Amino acid sequence: MTVDWLSFKQLDEAAALPKGEAFRAFRRLEPQWRQDQDYRLLQSDLDAAEIAELKRSGQVYRSSANVVLLAPARAEQLLAILRSATITDGGASAQQQQ
Repeated sequence: MTVDWLSFKQLDEAAALPKGEAFRAFRRLEPQWRQDQDYRLLQSDLDAAEIAELKRSGQVYRSSANVVLLAPARAEQLLAILRSATITDGGASAQQQQ
C-alpha cells in the first residue's frame, strides 16, 4: 500500500466538504499531473486486495470501484484549494480553481 498518499474521501473530510468535491477538483488538475508520480490509480480488476483493505480501514468511499491516491505534496495542494474555496464561498469556487 502507498503510505501517506491520500484518497478523495480523506481530502473531502479534511476540508469538511461533501463527497465528490476533491474528485471534481482533481479532474481539473489531472491534466497537469503525472500518473504514478503525482497520483496513483488503483483499478478494481488489478488492485482488488489493496482497494478492499482501504475500504476496510475506512480510507476510501465504500462505493468506490477504482481508487485514486494522491502523493502527499499533491494532496496538500488539493486540500489548500478545497479549504480556500470553503473559506471564501462555502465551496463553490473549488470547482473553478486550478
